[in-house]
Amino acid sequence: MKELVRLRMRPSRDKKSFRYMLDYRDQDGKRRQISLGHADKRRAERQRYEKQLELRMNVAEPISMRLTDFFQDSLIRTKGQVRATTLKERAKTMRDFTECVGDIDVQDVRYQHSERFIQYCLKQNLLAGTITKKVKQLKRIFQLAEDRGQLDRHPLRKLKPPKAPKRKIRVFTDQECHVLCKVARQYEEKGSPIRWELLIRIALGTGMRRGELLNTTWRDIDFARMTVDVSPKKDREDTWEWHIKDTERRTLPLTAELVRLLVEHQMSQPEGCPYIFVPIARYECI
Repeated sequence: MKELVRLRMRPSRDKKSFRYMLDYRDQDGKRRQISLGHADKRRAERQRYEKQLELRMNVAEPISMRLTDFFQDSLIRTKGQVRATTLKERAKTMRDFTECVGDIDVQDVRYQHSERFIQYCLKQNLLAGTITKKVKQLKRIFQLAEDRGQLDRHPLRKLKPPKAPKRKIRVFTDQECHVLCKVARQYEEKGSPIRWELLIRIALGTGMRRGELLNTTWRDIDFARMTVDVSPKKDREDTWEWHIKDTERRTLPLTAELVRLLVEHQMSQPEGCPYIFVPIARYECI
């Protein structure tokens, strides 16, 4: 793989010490020499690596790059565009793929490598659904590389993941719902600071996910219209950043009984906690 950035040493005027510098050509082909202002080799190597990735990101034609560098480049480019948890999952898939096929040049990746990766996942006893998710992630990574001009044509275009049977939807009976609420109420009576019964009742009544419930604030409740707004949160003084899965923002109806329970819960809550299901002690800790 061609080095775009070289690390050089520049001696001081008295010749008694030196400092590292980066030597490279910019996008216009002009030679640049930038002093790093220190003699720490490990730090200088990291800065050289970061500068080299930056230059490669701006190359508009297919380039030679090892898979580890290619995947790192992909993560840097997509950071902030997708959820942090999605990036974490992609990074794990990238490591698995590299471990399976080796740290080869990205231009040498072929369709057979993806088939080998599926066999690798099957030997790890991964579920078909998990393998399907990994395959989709890989195909997305290589598709973005093609869109950016890093690849002439991404090699996994025709790859199909193993078929996974659809899971049977579990529907609770009225009796099971009653037992859930009863046990939650007993748990609260033992001193739990979380209103488990109310949380379960709203989950059963609206179908909201666990993360959506835990990130619901009082501002999301419209008592007059009897609705709850499932909305993302910004990182502010009173809330932390949170994104909805699949950006599925929506407004859901509440029953009169749920509204009554929410009113009672709000009246019993101490001042200063905007979240409905996060206890004040936990909120202040976070």
